Amino acid sequence: MSRGRLSRVALGATLAIAGSVGSVAFGTTPNAQASGCIRITTGVFDSPSNDNYMPYLNQEYVVIKNVCSASKLMTGYKVHDYGKKHIYSFPSGYRIGAGVSVKLRSGTGTNSSTNLYWQRSYGAVWNNTPPEKAYLKNPSGTTVSTWTAY
Repeated sequence: MSRGRLSRVALGATLAIAGSVGSVAFGTTPNAQASGCIRITTGVFDSPSNDNYMPYLNQEYVVIKNVCSASKLMTGYKVHDYGKKHIYSFPSGYRIGAGVSVKLRSGTGTNSSTNLYWQRSYGAVWNNTPPEKAYLKNPSGTTVSTWTAY
């Protein structure tokens, strides 16, 4: 067998194995699959005024995006700050649509498909200095995404 033919055969075998492994990964549970799709992409830890009070609390937030092509169920997912002083649990049955970003705001308001509210009327969630970081955890408690402004 020529060297070129051998390389093509090896490449074909490698692609076949990779395809098999890929199909196994897609057979995972919906929440495990969501883990790779849901990410904290940006945020604002320090609102332009006193972020302990409304309405400035709503100007501190993190943005969570579904980067996949299907909506993802967020039941059981949580967001918390550094030190776990503040923990937000997604509402039961809440879904993030395909390609959609949702702002998780620290203050009060009515939840929608693009805005969620921590429902805090006083006291900032995010510190305005390092080592502050936002953590997104799946229902089993595994960190699937982090983000920091620092």
